[in-house]
Amino acid sequence: MATFWTHAEIDLSVDEIYENLSDREVKKLVDLLVSEGDVISTNAGKNESVGFLDEEWKKTLINLMNNRHRLSTEDEEIIKQIANKL
Repeated sequence: MATFWTHAEIDLSVDEIYENLSDREVKKLVDLLVSEGDVISTNAGKNESVGFLDEEWKKTLINLMNNRHRLSTEDEEIIKQIANKL
């Protein structure tokens, strides 16, 4: 049997792609984005409970990420030093 290859351009929006993903594919996509460092996972495992302090900590980290451009160079260095101690 002969195989023919052709070039096709398909215009799909992200919404169209996402709406057609199965639950398993959505989880796989989220895992990929987390592993690539594009997003931070905030989901607890099924048996893991998230306490109030954990939720507050996540909000603080997300706030830092979203407002990094407003931090001084010194503030960034302090945060990096704290992270490197761990």
